[in-house]
Amino acid sequence: MKNYAILVSLIVLFSCSENKTISEDIGEFNLSQDTVLIDPKGSIINLKYGLNSPGPTKDGEFLYHYTYGETKLDKINIKSLELEKTIQFEKEGPNGIGNYIAGFAATAEDQLMIWSYGLNAIFDENGKKIKDLNLEKIAIEVSGSEIFPIKLMLHPTDPNKVFGLYVKWEDNQYFILKFDVENESFEKILLPETEKLDEYQMKIEIDGNPAGGFGPIPFPTLNQNKIIMTNDAFNEAYVFDINLDSLYLKSWTSQLTANQNEYKLPKTVDMVQRDEHTRKYYESINFSTPKWDPVSRRYIRLSYKIIYGEDLDENGQHEETGAEVFLTVLDENLNFVKETFLDQYRKKPRNHFFKDNKIWFYENIDDELGFVRITVD
Repeated sequence: MKNYAILVSLIVLFSCSENKTISEDIGEFNLSQDTVLIDPKGSIINLKYGLNSPGPTKDGEFLYHYTYGETKLDKINIKSLELEKTIQFEKEGPNGIGNYIAGFAATAEDQLMIWSYGLNAIFDENGKKIKDLNLEKIAIEVSGSEIFPIKLMLHPTDPNKVFGLYVKWEDNQYFILKFDVENESFEKILLPETEKLDEYQMKIEIDGNPAGGFGPIPFPTLNQNKIIMTNDAFNEAYVFDINLDSLYLKSWTSQLTANQNEYKLPKTVDMVQRDEHTRKYYESINFSTPKWDPVSRRYIRLSYKIIYGEDLDENGQHEETGAEVFLTVLDENLNFVKETFLDQYRKKPRNHFFKDNKIWFYENIDDELGFVRITVD
């Protein structure tokens, strides 16, 4: 499988010892900041690979965290700021999830939809499989390892319908499959606008042999009966309207940054050259996934340019020394509202979500799970 850069997050400098609130007016923005720590209740929340969560549950009360390579999920109460429980799964057998999963999502019934190669099923919070979706039997073309499930999404009102965004690795072809699980049928929706991402695809080789790849991919979020697909190279969204059964492109124009990544990646590089080109890519503008807040009925979208120093880390890559971070606010119809340069936040964004008018930014505080919360008024 190719290794694609799709992770974005925000880190903010602060004092860990106190819960402080800092306010700042930036033009039309009034931003205030505080810091909270999650009580693990005597357990350990493994943050080796950071926070891996698709965002809060629909009621806004919980967050699930998955650590790569482990067969468990941590359920975190973000109202009481404590670990609620740890859900243990089996690796093999009828309830098995394997060594790794590609992704997961909480359903409205306090259940979990989990997917990976050969796995697409609904589990309860005891780790028991309660429904096998059998998507690879409905659509045979996604049953092999050459096609990867980027994300599965349940229909907002019909639990028998599932949407899946897939990529065919061989030619970087992206498409949506709309499944009717009950009737065992599907519809394929092609995404021609994603073809422009080919200009950013960089193949990586070792001694002339394939060793992966680098480049942006579309990543979807489902809100208000719309599947919103964005990528980190272009300031736009590719939207599939579920009610209208139609696709359209939504573009934004920033006055503060370029509207697409300006670094031209080579088509093929040797592994030893990879760091040089990925670094230059991240030094240009990158756009994160829009985050929806059902309370304020707004989206926020962060964009950033990473700053690197001359020193190398333990992996021989240039260390990040900071970043220029920008905040854009969109209304519920994805129309541009306002934007600003976040002068006081000078590091690459980390995993974040938007809830109750606050942006919650994941932060590792002495190996404990914490969040910097920024209120956007």
